[in-house]
Amino acid sequence: MSAQRILIVNLTRFGDLLQTSPAVATLRVHHPGATVTLLAERNFADVCDDIPGIDRVVRVDLDRLGGLMLRGGPALLDGYRSVEALLGELRAAHYDLALNFSSSRMTAVFMGLLGIDNVRGWSMTSDGFRVIHHPWARLFATMCLNRRVAVFNLVDYYRSMAGGGGGVQPLRYTVAPAAATAVAELLAAEAVGADTPLVGLQLGASREIRQWPAAAFAALGRELVAGGRRVVLVGGRGDRALAAAVAAEVGDGVVDTCGQTGIAELGALLQRLDVLVSGDTGPMHMAVAVGTPVVGLFFGPASPFDTGPYAPDDVLLHANAPCAPCDHNVTCLQPFCRTEIAPQTVAAVVAARLAENWPALARIARATSSARLYRTAFDHAGFYRCDVLGEVAPRPEDELRRAYRATWLTLLSGVALPAPLPSTIDVAPFAVLAHLAREGETVATRLRGVALTAAPIDEIARLGRELDVLDRTLLEHGGAHPDTAVLTQMFKFGKENLEGDDVATLADETRALYHELARGADCMAALLGDAGIKGDTHHARLHQ
Repeated sequence: MSAQRILIVNLTRFGDLLQTSPAVATLRVHHPGATVTLLAERNFADVCDDIPGIDRVVRVDLDRLGGLMLRGGPALLDGYRSVEALLGELRAAHYDLALNFSSSRMTAVFMGLLGIDNVRGWSMTSDGFRVIHHPWARLFATMCLNRRVAVFNLVDYYRSMAGGGGGVQPLRYTVAPAAATAVAELLAAEAVGADTPLVGLQLGASREIRQWPAAAFAALGRELVAGGRRVVLVGGRGDRALAAAVAAEVGDGVVDTCGQTGIAELGALLQRLDVLVSGDTGPMHMAVAVGTPVVGLFFGPASPFDTGPYAPDDVLLHANAPCAPCDHNVTCLQPFCRTEIAPQTVAAVVAARLAENWPALARIARATSSARLYRTAFDHAGFYRCDVLGEVAPRPEDELRRAYRATWLTLLSGVALPAPLPSTIDVAPFAVLAHLAREGETVATRLRGVALTAAPIDEIARLGRELDVLDRTLLEHGGAHPDTAVLTQMFKFGKENLEGDDVATLADETRALYHELARGADCMAALLGDAGIKGDTHHARLHQ
C-alpha cells in the first residue's frame, strides 16, 4: 500500500544524512506522490536542503535540549515543553510511514511517543521496551555488534528498509549555482585555473582516532606537489590550525580552504576536485554525492565494508591491524594503525587512480604489506561491495563475510544461493546451530498446538520452559563459537521483537524465527563447504 506522508528520522552527522539520499529516492519509487519529511539534528541539517526528494526538513536542537537537561530545575520544564511542541508538530502531520535510521534509545522513545502505525527501525512499546521493526533494521543492529564480518554498506540497510530494489541508487546532492560561483571566485583568488589538476586533502575527522596524522598529510602534500598536482586543503573552522601546519610543511602549491566554506560551498569545492583523499568523514560522502573520485583511508573504528564511499571505482586503503575495526566505544591507548598507511603509498595510489590505471593499482596492492587496497563496486542486485586489489589470500573474516552476505541476500531478498568456495572455516558449529534451531521449531509448533486446545496450563508452561532452555543454549553457542554469532544475535533481536497478544500467536512467530535460524545455518554450512551437513535433504532445506 502506497504511503502518502513519510517521516525519516536521522539524528546523526552530516555524512549519515547524505547516505540517506538513496533511501529517499527508493521511497519515491515505491510511494510516488508522497510527502517526505526528514527530522535532523540542527547542526547538520543544512545538508538536507540540497538532497533531492526531501520536501521538508524539521530541525531539532539537541545541544539546547541537552543543556536544559543538565541545568535542571525550571530548565527541565522548558526542555519538556520543547519536546512536547516538536511531538505535537509531527503528530499533526499524521504520518502513515516512519523510518527511524537512528539506533539510539532516545529516538526509540521518540518514535513510541509519536504513535505512528507503520514504523521501520527503532521504536518503543507502550510498556517501555525497545523494538526493532523490519528485518533489514534488525540485521543492521546485528552487524553493528559483529563489525569484523560487516557485509553491507550503511546505505544498503537504509535503502532496503525503504523498500529496496531498483538497482544502484547513488548518493545525491545538488550543488547550488551560487555556491559554485563562490567557489570559483575562491579558487580564482588563489590563482587556480579551470584546467589545473586538483587533489583535495580532507584533514579533520570527528575523532582523533579516525584522523590521519598531520605529518602524514604534509608528506603526501609534498609528494603530490612534486608530481605536478595542486593540493587543496579541505576542512572546517576547527581544522584551521591543522591546515596551517600542513600548508607550512608543504610550501608552494597548496590552497587552504579550511573554514572558508559552508556546507553548500563545500559541495561545490569537492565537485571541482579531480580526487579527494580522506578518512571516513562527511566530506568523503559529499565528494561521492557530487561525483568526485575518492581515495579513502580507513583505520581505527572505520571499516570500508560498512561505511565506505557508496560509488564504483573508488580506492580504499585499510590499515592492517589484528584488532581492526575497533569498537566505536573503545579508547585505544596506542592507535598504531593510523601510521600504518604510508604517504608515499597514498601518493602512488592517487596518481594511478587519476590515470584510471587499475593494473598499476593492483601492483601497488601487491607491494603494500601494511594495508589492504580495495576497489569499490556494486553487484548485480545493486548492493555495494569492496573488491580486494592484487592477489591477496583471503582471511577467515573474508570467508565469513562472503558467506554471510550471500546468506542474508537469500533469506531477505530471495537471491539464489551461489556455489560454495574453498574455505578454512569449521562448519560444525553451524551444523549444531541448525540442529538446535529445528528442535526449537518442533517445540514451538507443539506449543502452538496445545495453546489452541483446552490443554492444561501446566503443559503450556512446560513447553515454554523447554523453549527458554533452548534459547539459552543457542545464545551460549553463539558466544562459544563466534563465527555463528551473527545468526544467534539476529535470532535474539527477533525474540525481543515478539509482540503477539496470545500464546498461540507468540508460538507461531517463535516457530518462524527458529525456521529462519535453521535456514541461515544451513546456508552458511553450504557456502563454507558443506562439511557439517550432508545430503539432498540439507540442500532442499535451503529453499524451504
